[in-house]
Amino acid sequence: MINRIFLAASAAAILLSALPTGAARRNFPAFIGVAQCKKCHESDGIGNQHKIWSASPHARAYQTLSQEKGREISRKAGVDDPTQSLICLKCHTTGGGKTEATRTEGVGCEACHGPGSLYHEFSNHASFEARENSYRKAVSLGMYPILGYDGIKARERLCRYCHTEERPCYPESADERKRQKLPLGLIADFIFKHPLRRR
Repeated sequence: MINRIFLAASAAAILLSALPTGAARRNFPAFIGVAQCKKCHESDGIGNQHKIWSASPHARAYQTLSQEKGREISRKAGVDDPTQSLICLKCHTTGGGKTEATRTEGVGCEACHGPGSLYHEFSNHASFEARENSYRKAVSLGMYPILGYDGIKARERLCRYCHTEERPCYPESADERKRQKLPLGLIADFIFKHPLRRR
């Protein structure tokens, strides 16, 4: 009798755990890569953000790992192959080197804007009439909330996650350290000079 009760209770528990809960299961956003962003953001009509990114150090961040200077820095940090080490990849790639779709593209759009699998479709993050509503929708779908003054601290955390004195590739030269320092004012001001946010 006890065995039957135990078996019935176990079977019920297994069945109940297999049933969906009342709340819808949430999809989690994933990194999809610059190629998806480029489809719309290479248009000159909205500022060609892809072209601007392509010319930036962020676009070359992964490549620098395999260059002589990158290898020299990694040796000093005790890293054999910086192109395979999460110590280096966490800042030199989008998704910290854990996502194949973005592993070799450098620091792409989603490093600052968040994984785009759910919001990358035009209708999920852009509108010509209600930009604030579109932005809120995109944030609900995984875009990082970094716009405006409210987002200054979020932008600061994003930038300083990698641009920090603790990173293995922090320059030894005091002049270069000073040049690479990111003051909060620069971080705060950046969003208003972003090529999509017109003057």
